[in-house]
Amino acid sequence: MKTFQKEHQIICRLEVGDEILTELKYLAATFPNQLGTITGIGACDEVTVSVYSPETDQYIGTSSQEQVELLALSGNVENANGTIDVHLHASFARLDTSVFGGHLERAVISRTGELIISLIPVSIGRVTHTATKLQVLDI
Repeated sequence: MKTFQKEHQIICRLEVGDEILTELKYLAATFPNQLGTITGIGACDEVTVSVYSPETDQYIGTSSQEQVELLALSGNVENANGTIDVHLHASFARLDTSVFGGHLERAVISRTGELIISLIPVSIGRVTHTATKLQVLDI
């Protein structure tokens, strides 16, 4: 991954073989006690996403090993007192233009990835939400 930072904006270019979540966790270690919002596009060939099922209280996963376009990546990354959390949602298009997506579990770049991270100088952290038992921002 290559990065360029100007004030509170980080522009990232992910290279072939980079795994998005791994790279973002590595990058987040360099901005302690900050929250970053993420947007991105690109191309991947190893993808796993999941969707939360309230009925089963589990995430249901879908994987793809084919070439897909990363249509939209959005979410946040935080380094709160040394605890790094990445929460991303993504949508992907197959060659037949069908689209799938959900909570990003894994995505390996096959061509390029272009991300923009906007940093907010605040440390929020996460807590377990009582009603849903999901990890949510501690606001």
